[in-house]
Amino acid sequence: MKSPQLNLDTVKEILKKLSFLKNNLALLVPVIIVLVAGLLFIPTKLLSARLRGRINDKSVKAAGEIGRLKKAVNEASEAQALEGYLTAYEQDANQIDDLMLQTTQRELFTYKIFPDTNETSPLLFDPVQQKYVAGVEAMAREIGGGIPPSDTDIRSALEKSAARSMYGGGRLGGAAYGGAAAYGGEAYGRGAGINYRMLSPMDRKVVDKLCEDIAKGLRVYLSPADLDGYSFWSDWKFEDREKAIRQAWTWQMGYWILEDVIDTVQEMNKNSTCVLDAPVKRVMNTSFTLSSQATRRIGGRRMRGGRRSTDKDMPTYVINLKTAIAAPPCTGRFCNEDVDAMHFNVRVIVDAAQVMPFIKELCSAKTHKFRGWYGDQPEQTFKHNQITVLESNVIPVDLEGIDHAVYRYGTDAVVDLDLICEYVFQKAAYESVKPPVIKDDIAGTEEGA
Repeated sequence: MKSPQLNLDTVKEILKKLSFLKNNLALLVPVIIVLVAGLLFIPTKLLSARLRGRINDKSVKAAGEIGRLKKAVNEASEAQALEGYLTAYEQDANQIDDLMLQTTQRELFTYKIFPDTNETSPLLFDPVQQKYVAGVEAMAREIGGGIPPSDTDIRSALEKSAARSMYGGGRLGGAAYGGAAAYGGEAYGRGAGINYRMLSPMDRKVVDKLCEDIAKGLRVYLSPADLDGYSFWSDWKFEDREKAIRQAWTWQMGYWILEDVIDTVQEMNKNSTCVLDAPVKRVMNTSFTLSSQATRRIGGRRMRGGRRSTDKDMPTYVINLKTAIAAPPCTGRFCNEDVDAMHFNVRVIVDAAQVMPFIKELCSAKTHKFRGWYGDQPEQTFKHNQITVLESNVIPVDLEGIDHAVYRYGTDAVVDLDLICEYVFQKAAYESVKPPVIKDDIAGTEEGA
């Protein structure tokens, strides 16, 4: 019973000690606040610790687990996306390989010769001869090609000119027309062309009218004989089988190159009405070797149709510096394990402002057909882009010179654009049908030599 009494006494003692607050009411409120805060601190601390534990157990751990699951899901989706990317990358690589092969998968003149055949008849090569000649003629026709007035045309026009007769014009002298003196010597012979500078003013008007009338009826100056191989196959005769196979194959490559040159001219001139307003005025020549290139430069128009291509002028694979027109080629490319290369030269008369557009168009992608190397598959349309310009030379044009006197190019300035180009064939695309004799040539074996 003493214990409750003591407790009561203790409380009374405490209240007695606090009785001073009666006289200090201003301190009463802060004291009460402190007491209440003290009473609340302990349960609040306990509650916050318990709440923190519950949050950690229920929320934080759950959030961590969700994060881990989310990361796993993201990693799985990233791996799946990466797999799709790698698959697409592989498909792109395969597609690039296929597109590269397609550049060299082209139509052949005949599917009975390559890669090799047991037939020995010379008639086997007739389709090559016929299709090359007919194909080049079709190229010239499709782009509206034609030639300027001939010597005979000009002579006849001058002799029939009423205006010329009124002023006492008579028979043309050799110095003005047809004689060696008109060309600075005897190198080119009689009938090589007209010396425009030696014509009288009246004769000039007659010639100008005739030449301009013909130019208005053409889209571009081009004769089939200006394209290499036309003269060769026009006069071709079978000599022996191995030689014929080599000729048929290399000129097949040359024909593909000619197609790209003509397609370039056609695209450049598609909006023109005639030579006078055409970007490309004239295709002077194409050639595949140094010897034919040099020969063409000597004669210009005077040699047109008068020079027969020989075996030395055939398209040649570039296996070393001796077989290159551009030596050394700026690409450093020769026939190797991956590609075969050929060089060719093309000279055109173009509008002076169209030099770069012509080069760009020549090097642009073009389309072709393919029905398999044996001609027995459904026809497909492929693209090719195999030309690189190695050298370019822009030459001024002497409009009254012997090479241009009877040509009319319009009122805008023109230049002679001389290009040496490289043509690349993908080896894997056609190696299965390439004749053994050609493989030997490229390899440089004794048989090829």
